[in-house]
Amino acid sequence: MKLNKIITTALLFGAVFFPSFAYDVAEEFPTLINLEEVEVRVTRETTALRQQPVSYTFLSGDRLERTNLNSLGTLSAVVPNFVMPDYGARITSTIFVRGIGSRMNEPSVGLYVDDIPIMDKSGFDFDFFDIRSIEFLRGPQGTLYGRNAIGGLIRINTLSAFDFQGTRWFASLGNFGDIRLRASYYGKVNENLAISYGISAHRNTGFFKNEYRDEKDFLRSFNGRFRLEWRINPLWNLNFSLNSDLTRQNAFPYAPFDIETGEIGIVSFNEQAAYQRDIINLGLSLQRRSENLLFTSATSYQFLDDEMRIDQDFTPEPILALTQKQRINAFTQEFVFRSRGTSNYQWVAGAFGFYKNSAVNAPLTFHRDALRHLTGGVLPAFIVSRETVIPGQFDIPTFGVALYHQSSYRLWDRLTLTAGLRVEHERTSMDFDTHARMILEVRPPMPPNAQMQLFHTHDSIYGNIAQNFFAVLPKFALVYDINDHHSVFATISRGHKTGGFNFQMFGSVMQQNLMSQMPSMGGMVMPEPIDKDSIRNMIAYRPEFTVNYEIGLRSELIPNRLFTDVAIFYIDYTDQQIVTFSSTNLGARRMENAGRSRSLGAEASVRARITNHLFANVAYGFTHATFREFDDIRREADGTWVETNFAGNFLPLVPRNTLSASAEYFLPTENIRPLRFLDNVVFRAQYNGVGKIYFTEENLISQDFYGTVNGSISFVRNDFSLNFWASNLFDTEFKTFYFTSLNNHFVQRGRPRQVGVSMNWNF
Repeated sequence: MKLNKIITTALLFGAVFFPSFAYDVAEEFPTLINLEEVEVRVTRETTALRQQPVSYTFLSGDRLERTNLNSLGTLSAVVPNFVMPDYGARITSTIFVRGIGSRMNEPSVGLYVDDIPIMDKSGFDFDFFDIRSIEFLRGPQGTLYGRNAIGGLIRINTLSAFDFQGTRWFASLGNFGDIRLRASYYGKVNENLAISYGISAHRNTGFFKNEYRDEKDFLRSFNGRFRLEWRINPLWNLNFSLNSDLTRQNAFPYAPFDIETGEIGIVSFNEQAAYQRDIINLGLSLQRRSENLLFTSATSYQFLDDEMRIDQDFTPEPILALTQKQRINAFTQEFVFRSRGTSNYQWVAGAFGFYKNSAVNAPLTFHRDALRHLTGGVLPAFIVSRETVIPGQFDIPTFGVALYHQSSYRLWDRLTLTAGLRVEHERTSMDFDTHARMILEVRPPMPPNAQMQLFHTHDSIYGNIAQNFFAVLPKFALVYDINDHHSVFATISRGHKTGGFNFQMFGSVMQQNLMSQMPSMGGMVMPEPIDKDSIRNMIAYRPEFTVNYEIGLRSELIPNRLFTDVAIFYIDYTDQQIVTFSSTNLGARRMENAGRSRSLGAEASVRARITNHLFANVAYGFTHATFREFDDIRREADGTWVETNFAGNFLPLVPRNTLSASAEYFLPTENIRPLRFLDNVVFRAQYNGVGKIYFTEENLISQDFYGTVNGSISFVRNDFSLNFWASNLFDTEFKTFYFTSLNNHFVQRGRPRQVGVSMNWNF
C-alpha cells in the first residue's frame, strides 16, 4: 500500500511540474519506417552494425513500443535462437542463445546499458523504459566485450535529450490487475547541455494462486532515471546517468506435475515464496573526438540488494525452506581507443577492469520431519529431528583486468579482414562460515513407556578458497561485399564464461556431517562425513569455453523493400558447466565442469515492405545442441545411485526451433468519414513459436512445439495513440520450466491470455 502511494504521488507530481515541448513521432507513418534498422551511433566497433561480421537483431525503440516488447524476456518473440523463460521470479534470469546457457551461475550473455556492463544477472530482468534501440549480437563477443559474452551480447541504448525534446506519457491497463505507468521529460538547457528524467511503475495482482497460503504471485516495481549530457566543447562530451529499480513480488508459483498423464496440479505449498530487489546504477562516460581518434572512458558503480524466500520442497508439509540475502557492490572502469576516418585500416583497443563483492547470507531451515523425507522414508517413525537452521555466511570478492585489440583492413574495396585478441585475468575467492546444531528425538516403541532420548550433534565449516582464471579470446573474420546490396561473412571466435563457487551446497554438506555423528538406529546406516578437501572440490568450478564457426549472408533483394539475413553456425562447447547431483550429500545440486557439447544450427530473417502500408517480419532459428561427453550419477526412486551416460542427448532447456512472424498494416483514414479525425489506424498481428524443449538431461520430460498469438489495434492522431492489445490471445497452455524435489515433480506454467488498453502521448 505504501508503494502504491509513492507511485501515485510521483506521477501526480510529474503531471503538474513536467514542462512540455514539441515531440516528433513521424516514425509512426508507414513511409518513414526504416526496414534496414541500422544504429549509427558507434562507440566501440569501427563500422556500422550491418557491415560487421556478426549475426544480429536490431530493434528500434519505436518498434519495441509498437509490439509491446517491454523486457528482455519478451525479446524471445523476435530474436532467433534466443529464449529467456519465466522461472517465476526476476532473480532467475536464465538465458539460452544457440544452445549456450545454464539455469545457475553466471549469465551466458553480456548486457550493456548505455555502454555500462550489468555485472550480475539478478539485475537483468527489468521493465524497459524509454529505449532508443536494442542490438542483440549472437555468437561470442568476448574479444571486445569480455566476460560472460559467450553466447552473445545485448546492447541497450536509452533516449537522449539531444535527439528528443519533450514530455512522454504512457499508461497501460490489463487483466490480472496489470498496470504500467511511465512519465519522462527530455529537454535542452542550452545547445551544449541536456537533461532527462523519468519514472516508471508496474504492478499486477498475479497470474497463479498458491491455494495453501491463499496468495497470488503479484508484482510491484518502480524505476527512476536521471541523465545529464554535456557537450563540453567540440572535442569533449560527458554523460552522467543514475538508474534505480525497486521490485517486490510473490514468486515461484511451481505446480505439481504428473509425468504419466501430463496433468498440472494446483500450486500449494506452506512456506512464503517471495523476492525483493533494490538496485542503484551510476554511470559516467567521458568521450573525446578528434579527426582520427575516438577515446571513451566509462566508469560505473552498481549496487544490488535482494532477498529471496523459497519453499524448497513446494508441498504443504513443513520440510525445507531457504532464505537467500545478497548484497553486491561492483565497480567497473573501461578505456576504449578507436580509429576514425575513411582509411582502409581501422582499429580499436582498450583496457577493462572491475571489482565485484557479493556478501551472501543463505540460511537453510530443516523442519522437524525433514530427515525422513530426505532419506526416502528410511528413518524410523520414532526418530524425529527438531527444527534445524543452518546459517550460511559467504563473502565473495572478485576482480579482473583485460586488454584487447581488434584490427580491420579493407582490400580491393570489397573484402575486409578482421582479427582481434583479448587477454584477461580474473581472481575470485570466497570466505565461508557456516555452523549448526542438530537434535534428534528418539522415542523407542518398546518397551512401553520408554523414555525419550536426545542426541546432539554440532559441526562447523569455515575457511577460504580462491581461484585464478586466465583466458585468451581470439577472433578472425572476413566480410565480402558482393555488390552494394549483398554481402557474405565468415567468423571464427572463442567464447568464455567465468568459473565460480557452489555456495548453495553448504546446507546439504552440513546436514550430512551432522547426521554422520548420530548412532545407527532402526537399521539405518548413517552417512560418512565429508572431509574439507572433498568440500573444496565440490564447491569450486572452472570456466567454460566455446569455439564458434559461422558464415552468413546479408541481402537487400529489393532496394528499400526486402531485406534478408541468413547464417549457419557450429559451436564446440568444452568444460561445460552443468548442474549435477552429488551422491555424497543427500543429492544436492551443484555446478561442475562435467560435459562437452556441440551445437549447430541456422538462422534466417526477412523484413519486407509489401506495400506502402503493409509491413512484415519473419525470423526463424534452428538449434541442434547435443552432449558429446557427459557422465553423471543420478538417484533412482528406490534411493540407489546409477551412473548414466548422456552422450547424444539433447541439451536441456534449449528450444529446437524458434519462429516469429508479424505483420503491420497502416490503414489511411482520410477517405473513411467516421475516422477522418485520425492520422491512421494500425493493425498488428504476431505469431511466436518455440520448441521442442527437453527439461532434463535424460530427455524424458519435454515441452512440444507451441505457438502464441499476439495482436493490437492502434488509433493514431498527431502525437497521441490509443492501443488495444492482447498477448497469448488463444490462451495456449505450455510449460516453461520443470524440476524435481524429494522425488516430486513440478513445473512453471506459461502466462495465460492477457488483454488490455494502453495510451502513448508525447508533447
